[in-house]
Amino acid sequence: MKKRLICYFISCLLSFNLFANDTYFFTSGGNLRPADDGNTSIQMNEEVIHIVCEPDYYQVTVDFEFKNPGKETSLSVGFPFFEAGIGGHGKIFDFECWTNGRKEDYKDMLIDRSFSNSDFDSPKLVNAYVRQITFAEKSVTRTKVSYKSEYGHDDNSRIIKYLYGTGSSWANKIGKITVIVENNLPHEFISLQSESWKRIADNKWRAVFYNTEPSYTDCFTFNAQSIFHDYGPKSFPAYFPYTTKKASAEQISCYTINQLRLVRNTIYALHGYDFQSPELKNFFSDWGRYWSEEYKVNPDFSEDDFSEIEKYNIQLFKSEETRLESKFAR
Repeated sequence: MKKRLICYFISCLLSFNLFANDTYFFTSGGNLRPADDGNTSIQMNEEVIHIVCEPDYYQVTVDFEFKNPGKETSLSVGFPFFEAGIGGHGKIFDFECWTNGRKEDYKDMLIDRSFSNSDFDSPKLVNAYVRQITFAEKSVTRTKVSYKSEYGHDDNSRIIKYLYGTGSSWANKIGKITVIVENNLPHEFISLQSESWKRIADNKWRAVFYNTEPSYTDCFTFNAQSIFHDYGPKSFPAYFPYTTKKASAEQISCYTINQLRLVRNTIYALHGYDFQSPELKNFFSDWGRYWSEEYKVNPDFSEDDFSEIEKYNIQLFKSEETRLESKFAR
């Protein structure tokens, strides 16, 4: 019987590990091996994926709801780890899991590395956090996993990735998937411009998908990018666009209120504005030391010196700040 490798393709250009939906395994000769997809009557009715982006890591909490239409079944259920390209270095930590509200122990088990897939050669399953779950007869079972992860990186962004395709190993389609992304990064926005995403708070977005039948390689992927476009190799403001190009509402639609305020005031800082706010004064005095031309107070500062593009962008940022404050007043 052909054994299919669960969800392991990812571009070798990215160097981070990938983490996935719970799937189920069997042991053969002491080795942990992925079970055949669909070789169970257990259905994944729903999952809620909550991703919280913090400065040093991102945290993922996933709540699953399974339905067992038949007799009581006990399965080895694992949360798999994937080797992703050459030099993959991502790590997860503080992993925890629950079944029906009860915290469970788990084992960190290696997966048979001789497993391969005819379509792909690399990367391969590495290991999984495995626990035994009993699905009661004709009942609903709720499970939960939570962990923290390092970010992946490319040239201009940090990468958040969650591989949900392993959910296809359960019977039928996934009834409902809810994804919530919360951004607590002070100076990075997360691009979520698809129509699937609805903003539900200043720093939080939600998307809902129904009757999903994923392939093993399907992922939710998010990029966290600098609100200042402060990329190398040139010093700021080499790539800062808001002094030379008009912004659009779509471009800044994923900025938080405070991020809009910071970008708007960056235009002022580039003209040498003397900030009265201690927070802004300290921020620009500190960061401005590393600009191509160090931030210094201009005693002759005047808003008349702003270009028409700068005036346009300042007004756009301010309008969006006001709109969000009105909608998501605390």
